[in-house]
Amino acid sequence: MNNNIATHSLRDITDEEISIVKFIEAENSVASYKKSAHRRDDHYLFIFQRSGRSNVVVDFNEIELTGSVILCVLPGQIHYGVSVDKNTEAWLITLDSAYINDDYKVIFDNYYFQPKPQTLSGIANISLNTCIELIASIKENNGQLNFLPQAEHSLISACVGMFASAYHQSENSNSILPRTRILTQQFKQLLLQQFKTCKSTADFAATLNITPAYLNEAVKLSTGFTVGFWIQQTIIMEAKRLLYATDTSIKEIAYLLGFNDHAYFNRYFSNAEGQPPLQFRMKYRK
Repeated sequence: MNNNIATHSLRDITDEEISIVKFIEAENSVASYKKSAHRRDDHYLFIFQRSGRSNVVVDFNEIELTGSVILCVLPGQIHYGVSVDKNTEAWLITLDSAYINDDYKVIFDNYYFQPKPQTLSGIANISLNTCIELIASIKENNGQLNFLPQAEHSLISACVGMFASAYHQSENSNSILPRTRILTQQFKQLLLQQFKTCKSTADFAATLNITPAYLNEAVKLSTGFTVGFWIQQTIIMEAKRLLYATDTSIKEIAYLLGFNDHAYFNRYFSNAEGQPPLQFRMKYRK
């Protein structure tokens, strides 16, 4: 019995810490990432679609990419391609987590629960494409160019910085106070680490040395939802991943997620999703 979700390492793709693939879907070509099997990676996947249209699924949410857009798929998220239209051009970049600046990680993590593409302007499209093409050229001609590793690392950091900037710009389009936003970010990071053991607003508030009411107010102002909602979403998402990608029994999944009573877990899941865990598994495995 498989009790763990298979997680793909970057080493399964390349011996290096970064992989860059240019993707072009022409009239008679075969798309390399459409209708693909589900994956869960230990690294980042950055999609930069320069033009065209495609559909990908990230954590059971189908996302349409139209025109010049970017999408960041984070470590741990289950994802797979669905379809790619003709005349679509994109870059697929897989990158070891060690390359991601901590400040950038915070920005990307804000979209862990609600992955969505970010539209690029014409200038941003050209700038990002130029940076990626330069990195790809250096990697392809590394034997002749003899660039110092630091030079390549700087270019990769600039590329990731462009992705982070696009997400950060979208995030800062609202008028939420910085302190409230920072507190929400801290809560979300803590939530990803401790959702199996911390199940209440009070648990997280105690760790952050604030009152439950203050934490709940900050999170609701920033996201529109309460702390309890995000705790539930995180637990349910991991349950979905385990139901879909493993053969683990419902009772064992309940235990893995910190529930001592699997009957209660069944009710918890059903109330959130409108269907019991077993029905969800059967539906998504068709």
